[in-house]
Amino acid sequence: MQSKGALHFPPGTTTLLAAICMSIFFLLLTTSSNYLLQASFGYFASQLPAASVTIDGLDNRRGDPPAIIELRDDLPTIIERRDDPPAITATIGSGAKSPEDVDAGKPLDWLRFPPIVNYTHKYLDLIAQNGSKPCHDVSTVKAQLFGLPKPQEGDSYIKFKCGPVHKLTLAAFDELDRKRCAGGDYFETEVSGQNWRSRAPVTDLEDGSYAILLQMHPDFAGVYNFKIILGFSNYHGLHRRPERWFRNETVIDMHIEFVREEESSVGGAVNLPRLSQCKREDFDLDAWIGRWVRTMYNRGCRIDKRGRFRCLDIDAKCTDPWCRGPIAGLESNGWVYSAHCAFRIFSQEDAWKCLNRKWIFFWGDSNHVDSVRNFLNFVLGFENITEVPRRFDNTYYRPNYPSQFVRITSMFNGHSNVSLNHEGLFSLHDEKFHEQVASFFREEKAPDALILNSGLHDGMYWKHLHQFAEEGADKAVEFWTSLLNGVQGRKPRVVYRTTIATAAWARGAAFNPHKMEVFNSMLVEKFKKANLLWGVVDGFDLTYPWHYDNNCSDGVHYGKPPAASSWYGQLGHQYFVDLMLVHILMHAICIS
Repeated sequence: MQSKGALHFPPGTTTLLAAICMSIFFLLLTTSSNYLLQASFGYFASQLPAASVTIDGLDNRRGDPPAIIELRDDLPTIIERRDDPPAITATIGSGAKSPEDVDAGKPLDWLRFPPIVNYTHKYLDLIAQNGSKPCHDVSTVKAQLFGLPKPQEGDSYIKFKCGPVHKLTLAAFDELDRKRCAGGDYFETEVSGQNWRSRAPVTDLEDGSYAILLQMHPDFAGVYNFKIILGFSNYHGLHRRPERWFRNETVIDMHIEFVREEESSVGGAVNLPRLSQCKREDFDLDAWIGRWVRTMYNRGCRIDKRGRFRCLDIDAKCTDPWCRGPIAGLESNGWVYSAHCAFRIFSQEDAWKCLNRKWIFFWGDSNHVDSVRNFLNFVLGFENITEVPRRFDNTYYRPNYPSQFVRITSMFNGHSNVSLNHEGLFSLHDEKFHEQVASFFREEKAPDALILNSGLHDGMYWKHLHQFAEEGADKAVEFWTSLLNGVQGRKPRVVYRTTIATAAWARGAAFNPHKMEVFNSMLVEKFKKANLLWGVVDGFDLTYPWHYDNNCSDGVHYGKPPAASSWYGQLGHQYFVDLMLVHILMHAICIS
C-alpha cells in the first residue's frame, strides 16, 4: 500500500527510467562529448510512442519504435523494426504536431522558396567549416522521418489535406545511431501521379535535419508516390569529380493520399488562390516551386514516323488556370508546367506578333542551342531547320510573310573554342571569345532581349566552389556590367535561365543537380546584386520532375530533336520539357 502523497508511476516506468539512466552512463563512458547530444536525440526518439503505418494496408499498433531507414551500399533499404512489415513505414512521435496544425488560421498560398540573404557568402562559409567537427567526417547511413499525420482507422494510406503546406522533418544518423551534427546531404524528392509531378522542396537546417514541404491543389486530390533519395552526403556532390561519392539510395518510397475537404477546421475555404497569368513581377523570384499537371490526354497516342507525339486535337486549349493558349503545341499529351503563376502557350501567329523585328541574343550552353532550334521549328514555323550551329547570327523571315523577321544570335559559352567543352565561365578569360561577344553590343541598336545561362560546363571545369564564385561568376558579372553599361540607348531585357536538373546517369556526374542548384543560386544572386537582371526563368525546377530517367533527356539535354529511333531502350523520346521552356522564355520576352 502506497503512502498518502507519494508519487505514482505507471507499471514499467521505473524499469524504463533505469534503462535510460544506464544508457546515458554508458554513452558518457564510450562516446565523445561532441556526439552525446546527437546520440541522445536518436535514443530518446526511439522511446517515443508512435503511430506506425504500412503502405498497402494499415497497421494501427501503438508503441512500436520509429522506422529507421538504413542507407548502405550492400543493402540500399533496410527497415529496423521488431517485426518485418511488408513495406516501408513512417512514424511520428506522439508529441509532434500534425502538418495540418502548422499553418492553422493562416490564409492559404502557393508554396515558395524563402529568400536567402547573402547566399554565396553563407554557402562558402559552410564549405569552409566542413571538416571542423568530428561529425563532418561521418556519413549518413540512416534517416528518420518526422511529422507525418496520424492515420485514422480504416485508412489505406497516410493522408494529407489538399491546400495547406505540410512540413516534415528528415533527421540523418550515422551507423552508431548518432544524429549528425551538420548538414550537407543532398536529398532528391518526387511527388508523382498520373496527372501531377513535382518535387517537395528540401531545406538543409545545417544540424543533421532537413525540412521537407508538401502541397497539393484540391483539383488533383488522390494517391501519389512520395519518394526521397539520398544523392550525395557531406557536400560530396560539390567535388570537381564527385562520381565515386554518388549514393543514389532510396530513403523513402511510399504512397500518400491527398484528400479534398470543402471546409477547413476553422471554417475557411481550403482552395488555394487562383493561379493568374504571369506578370512582369512574377519573374523577380530567384527560384521557383512549380508542378507539371495534365487535365486531358490521349490514352492511345503513339509516336509518329517523324518521332513526334501529336496526341491532342490541334485546336485543344489549355485548361484554366494552368496555362493559356493552344496546349496541343507542346506535344506533351496534356502535360503543362506552372509555378507561382501560369504561362502562355504561343500560337505561331501570336509569336510573330511579339517577335517581329526584334533581336534575341542567347549566351549559354548547348541546351540553349536545342531551345533555339525548337523555337524555330515548333513556334515560328521553320520545320525544315533540323539543326543550328553552336554560334551564329542570323535573320529569319517568316514563311510567306517576308515583311516579318526576327534576328537571333547564339553564343555558346561552354568553351572559348566553339568545338570544345568544359570551360564554362572560364571561356570569358579568352580575349578572342570575349571580343566576339562584345562586338555585338557596339552596334547601333542593342538586342531587345538577352537570355543568359551557364552551369553544366562550369561543373566540369572549376576545382573548388570558391573558384567558381570568385573567378567565374564574378568575372561574368564584371563582363556583362561593362558591356551593358556601354550600350547607347535602350538596354536589352536581361533574363537569366537557370541550368537544368541533369538526369539519369548525370545525377552523379560533375554537373549533378546538387552542384547545379548551388551554381544557379550564386549566379542569380550576383547578377541581381549588380542590377543586371530583368528577371529569372527557372529551368532547374522546370526539368526537375523529369530528371530521374532518360525518357525526356539524354542526361544533359531536354530538347533533342524528335526522332523515331532507339533511345535508351525505347522508341523515341519526349521533347516537350524544352518546348515548355521555350514558351516560358517567350512569355518573359513578350510581356509588357
